[in-house]
Amino acid sequence: MTEVESSATTTPRIESSSPAAERDREAAAIGGNVGAVWRAWWTWTPGNGTFNLQLPWNVIGVDSTVVVTASEIDGNGRRIVGSAPFQVSSIAPSSGLVTFKINIGWSSPLPMRTDVVVFN
Repeated sequence: MTEVESSATTTPRIESSSPAAERDREAAAIGGNVGAVWRAWWTWTPGNGTFNLQLPWNVIGVDSTVVVTASEIDGNGRRIVGSAPFQVSSIAPSSGLVTFKINIGWSSPLPMRTDVVVFN
């Protein structure tokens, strides 16, 4: 994870993630114009404000479609719907990396989990 831009003082950092998937392993054949789909998640240290965050993942290419969702998590790491809005925007895949903008609309830092789905 690399911080690119911040409008707050507490930048989220990756705390944990799901097991890594390799490009040539565990791919789900889909059909149509989608050849494979991968899913993973990352938990982050508490943050608030707006940031550009990055996730390295070798299954992502420049032509991948990447979907990122974000949720607040409780003390057990479970996703919850709290009072704070979590907004993901400006998702930009590149070779082995996705950059996205996250806005955590709360006055104090909150922990989060991002779920990522990659379509190739």
